[in-house]
Amino acid sequence: MTAETDNKIIRAPIASILGHIDHGKTSLLDYIRGTVVQQREAAGITQHIGASYFPTKDIKDFLSKSKQEFADKEIQLPGILIIDTPGHAAFMNLRKRGGAVADIAILVIDVTAGNMPITWESVRILRERKVPFVIAANKIDRITGWKSIKDADFLDSYNKQKPHVRDYLDEKLIQIGVDFLQEGFTGIDRYDKIKDFTKKVAIVPTSAKTGEGISTLLMVLMGLVQQFLTENLKFSEGPAKGVVLEVKKEKGQAITMDVLIYDGVIKKGDEFIVGGLDKPIKSKVRALLVPKPLDEIRDPRQKFDSTDIVSAAAGIKILAPNIDNVVAGSPFRGIGDPSQEETVYNEIKSEVESIRIKTDKAGVVLKADTLGSLEALENHFTKNGVKISIADVGPIKKEDIMNANLVKILDPYSATVLGFNVAILPDAKEQAITDNIRIFTNNVIYRLLEDYIEYAEVRKAEETAKGLSELVLPAKLRMIPDFIFRNSDPAVFGVHVEAGTLYPKVTLITADGKKAKRVHQIQDKGKTLEKAVKDDEVAISIRGIEIGRDIGRDETLFVNVPESHVRQIMGKFLDELTIDQKQALREYIILQRSMQHPWWGM
Repeated sequence: MTAETDNKIIRAPIASILGHIDHGKTSLLDYIRGTVVQQREAAGITQHIGASYFPTKDIKDFLSKSKQEFADKEIQLPGILIIDTPGHAAFMNLRKRGGAVADIAILVIDVTAGNMPITWESVRILRERKVPFVIAANKIDRITGWKSIKDADFLDSYNKQKPHVRDYLDEKLIQIGVDFLQEGFTGIDRYDKIKDFTKKVAIVPTSAKTGEGISTLLMVLMGLVQQFLTENLKFSEGPAKGVVLEVKKEKGQAITMDVLIYDGVIKKGDEFIVGGLDKPIKSKVRALLVPKPLDEIRDPRQKFDSTDIVSAAAGIKILAPNIDNVVAGSPFRGIGDPSQEETVYNEIKSEVESIRIKTDKAGVVLKADTLGSLEALENHFTKNGVKISIADVGPIKKEDIMNANLVKILDPYSATVLGFNVAILPDAKEQAITDNIRIFTNNVIYRLLEDYIEYAEVRKAEETAKGLSELVLPAKLRMIPDFIFRNSDPAVFGVHVEAGTLYPKVTLITADGKKAKRVHQIQDKGKTLEKAVKDDEVAISIRGIEIGRDIGRDETLFVNVPESHVRQIMGKFLDELTIDQKQALREYIILQRSMQHPWWGM
């Protein structure tokens, strides 16, 4: 929003649109803008935060397509700036000191699919940051039997549907409301049934495909802001405060920054401080560029306009020297008074460092292209139980591989480097081959997590299987007195496997500590078996013993597990044993302790 007059009372509100992946967030904005930004994103999922400014005049033009009475309503706001967040809720992390950047939010829910895990993450973030929100129950056009009316107000379209179609939609909306009640909300209802919007969250059914309900959503959104939030929108003439959305090289231009200004004014020639890779960076505005109204700052259809002054709220592009190492997602502050420079510098340094992680603990190494992405990675991975040793911005370097290699001794499964939307430098690739360190990269966060978890689980399973295969495992047998086939050379007799799994070549011990030598073969009905499991009744042969002299005819037998194997099982593989194996192991340890030392097997 360009500053034109001195008589402004309120600034444009900032609205964040968020929700579960593929529920139609970007599509809703695209319908109004008439662009196809979403199709240019990785996997059709928004991966960077974009900003689109909607002036009131253009909003009214859009509203007039739906209902003239909407367009005739007085709107005191200068417009609205909508921040389009990536699918994962953790990206709702654009924040200023003391609160969220967003004044209000649109939570998009696919009405046919209902609430999803990421829906709840979005809701919890909004609640934690005390951001009011409206629910867009999207994709009503997919309801069986729904007859769409392009650009219609929701109620105009709803009232023309068949009764069973209306009933089905009502049931879906009620279910969403019930889910929210279980989440601790006192009231959720369709917007037209709410008398007090301060006590209930409004649901507006929409379709990003046909435009139905979108004008209704805008009217509810603007009405709520105008009625309840104007106190938060007082215009400030002070130095600009903002968040860096992205740093990139434009065609024919130097390095530029996309910045969301949420308070104050920025002018050409102003000095500012912003977060950098190593430390905060001080620079000076050479040019201010603003996208055309309704255009998208990430990928505009038209050229930017140059201006000398911009006021909040706005998404702008800044040309300035020495900003190559600026970290996307970092705070941006204009320097109004030189005496405040040191304070601003320290505040920005503190904010950036609070997101970066560097510990001596075992965990994965995370690298991301922006501070916002990094914070999202940290939140998402931590919530899914993944430990992090280092988290930072920038490309994957040789140093990252070396740090991962140090983790190997403590936790071999965490000795990996995970990169979100970043390059791998050549020396890092070479070091990874030398140190045998896996690197995972992806430009979709949840897929990066899935790739790593799958890798770690497969490695653990393989190593567990290998480790167990090298150990003698516990088992308990009971001789069957009626099935003594040979007393010696070799002794052949029947056993019932009471617990565990019996393999050939293991030695046995009786319940009173007599050695029973090694099992030569396991047979059933004349066939040689590789193993016998719990409750099997099989014949076993043992050389070098005589039944009646070395062992009795009705003995309880245990697999003779070496103490070193017991220690490994107890330390690494106990959770891999079955309940009956654990029972056999407990009895065997008690037996050994009674025969030898009280500390055996501990």
